[in-house]
Amino acid sequence: MRQDIRFAWRMILTHRWFSAAVIATLAFGIGMNTMVFTLIDAALFKPVPVPGGERLISVIARDREGPPRARMPFSYPDFNDYRAQTSSFEALEAGTGDGATISEKDVAPQRYNMFRVSPGFFGMLHIPPVRGRDFNATDGKAGAAAVALIGYRIWQERYGGRDVIGRIVRLNSMPTQIIGVMPEGFRFPNLEDVWVPLQANAEVADRANRQLQLIGLLKPGVSIEQASADMTVISRRLAAEYPKEDKRVAPLVQTFHERYNGDQIQFVFLLMMAAVGLVLLIACANVANMLLGRALSRRREMSIRASLGASRGRIVRQLLVESLVLSVLGGVAGLALAALGIHAFDLGTQDVGKPYWVLFRMDYRVFFYFAAVCVASALIFGLLPALRSSAHLFEAMKDGSRSAGSLRGGRLSSALVVFQFSLTLVLLLGAGVFMRSFADQQSINRWIPSKQLLTGRVTLPEERYKDPDSRIRFFQSLITRMAAIPGVTDALAVSDLPGEGSGRRTLEIENAPTADKRRRPLASVITLTPAYFRSIGLAIIRGRGFQELDGSPGRQYAVVTREFAERFWGTQDPIGKRFRLSDPKKITEWISVAGVSADIDQRPFDPDSDPLLFLPYRQEPYQSMALMIRTANPRSAISALRSAVQDLDQDLPLSDISTFEEFRQHQIWFLKLFGMVFLVFAGISLVISSVGIYAVMAQAAGSRTQEIGVRMALGATSGSILGLVLKRGVLQLLMGLAIGVGVAIPASRVLSKLQFVGGASDSVLIGAVAFVLSAVGLFACWLPARRAAMLDPVSAIRDE
Repeated sequence: MRQDIRFAWRMILTHRWFSAAVIATLAFGIGMNTMVFTLIDAALFKPVPVPGGERLISVIARDREGPPRARMPFSYPDFNDYRAQTSSFEALEAGTGDGATISEKDVAPQRYNMFRVSPGFFGMLHIPPVRGRDFNATDGKAGAAAVALIGYRIWQERYGGRDVIGRIVRLNSMPTQIIGVMPEGFRFPNLEDVWVPLQANAEVADRANRQLQLIGLLKPGVSIEQASADMTVISRRLAAEYPKEDKRVAPLVQTFHERYNGDQIQFVFLLMMAAVGLVLLIACANVANMLLGRALSRRREMSIRASLGASRGRIVRQLLVESLVLSVLGGVAGLALAALGIHAFDLGTQDVGKPYWVLFRMDYRVFFYFAAVCVASALIFGLLPALRSSAHLFEAMKDGSRSAGSLRGGRLSSALVVFQFSLTLVLLLGAGVFMRSFADQQSINRWIPSKQLLTGRVTLPEERYKDPDSRIRFFQSLITRMAAIPGVTDALAVSDLPGEGSGRRTLEIENAPTADKRRRPLASVITLTPAYFRSIGLAIIRGRGFQELDGSPGRQYAVVTREFAERFWGTQDPIGKRFRLSDPKKITEWISVAGVSADIDQRPFDPDSDPLLFLPYRQEPYQSMALMIRTANPRSAISALRSAVQDLDQDLPLSDISTFEEFRQHQIWFLKLFGMVFLVFAGISLVISSVGIYAVMAQAAGSRTQEIGVRMALGATSGSILGLVLKRGVLQLLMGLAIGVGVAIPASRVLSKLQFVGGASDSVLIGAVAFVLSAVGLFACWLPARRAAMLDPVSAIRDE
């Protein structure tokens, strides 16, 4: 083995440029695989970084009688019953997400993510505070003093690391004592910075009040499947005991990756793994082709070794050791590429809402995978050339021709080229789907003057703004102050910004009743103030927009989009038509249509979005509203907008401040990021495949040098020689395209499962991808063909 390794090094150093080409090709293939495995391991498999994180699971409820993906929380009594009756968990705690506004004298209020937890929550995680104390059982009793734990980030950014234990702050307007600071980086479960105890008051103790998810630590040796079966038995027992509240409740036990990284994200990461698998196969096929080409020049060497007593197995082993050394060198170079790619991907996913515990870092599992890929790659690209090189050696010795066996080798090389181009077309199609979807999303609602709009969000605390009138007065006063900011031409409030989504309500059209309430149509609903249509440039094409008093008692109006009007009233005049909305809590009064607006894409990632309608804020006074002002220089108005909110209520923070253009880009970050990733994969594959077909064509032309010289001496023109040499490459390219299109069409159906991409099987896109691949492939074929057509006949005939 030592002898084989030393010889492999000598061969690599002797053929430096050939070895460098092989190493570079493998570096891309192995490096990209290592990078994506690191990302997938972090996003789908690596345990949450807490003691016993591999046993930590999340439990949420699903609706037995609802849609398959319908989810619901648990009630506090349910939580107590599950915890008392389960035998699968070492500990089981509960929590619910919320928003927290921290305000105090002389410090600007800020809004954070908060999690209400049962008192034993941090004890289960074995994560104590670094300052102060944890919650105890007394903190969770009804009427207990309000206390909170804060995150390390708040402690440093808001308080500069000063002593805060015992400090009284207003948390959602309630005096609350800070009792502890959690460790640096801890934001469990999903980017939370504040934790308060879940108190068992009368409201929480209502079994019909569902707001909790359960988080548990499995006992050692208990699987998720066993825990799920255990929880299912308990749920059936509770359904029989409390049929009114628990009849439809079925527990769903999941890992944290399943809970917080949804099916779409998991699917995209698995697509990435498949893509880099194709890149590696293309790289291995290209290297195998290169080794097959060199094998022709080494057949005489191998035949001499065989004549001196070397067995075929011994020769194959030596060649495989050479392949393994090349693979390891390529892998080491690929590690550097992988590290750069991981760093770039990590930067691209900052501040996009990914769970804090998803850390894209290399660890021992990545290095085990890297080692396995290096060995597997060496076998994939090295075994076939090694077997080919070690076959029929005595025939090669007798023949003495450097072209011995070239027919079989040529067919194999051609097959590998076809294989590379087929896979490259599939990768190019995937990149094209993502990039086209990104371009499509960029073009949605482009008529909105996004660079002139500044947005933010205000959420009114329920404790101080319980009734609708108080909320209406607040936003009326705030909009007046916003409009008075110098340079502002429009000021408004809206429940959901354009493209942000919307509420969904059941709809009942007057004089068109639906017998089955479960089959009533749904509508997307947005609440707004009158200046909305003018400020974003949404035209009212029929009737009128909203007036200041619309939404007051007796003035129940709506503006509907053209799509809404055509869906429910066809060619009839929609002005004055009436409908009403309902949800589980109430049914509205009859609402009259005051106007019809142009269409706007409010739910761009939902292919089956409901028709859209707008309601005046007086009619639906939500607690949380987005603010929007139109001005020539939005960034310069941030301070004034924040002051307008603070002047009305010093405890209210202004959150999510950005220009509308920044908001739009944030909405589609993943399309841009994943599109670039797939484009890089496809670009690498295209380069490798092009180099591969160039090398095969050059080798084929070189092996026919004497033949070409004879043809030219007998009168063949440069054009006929060019066509003769090109014929093989074009045939390979056409076969690769045909097979690639055949694979790409079913692959496009897989991509269509992603909600945020367009039609992947679009013939225009497939045609564009095939054209790009053909153009690059033809150029790679033309270069050696042109060189062959320019040969000097006399020199070619004398070629040995």
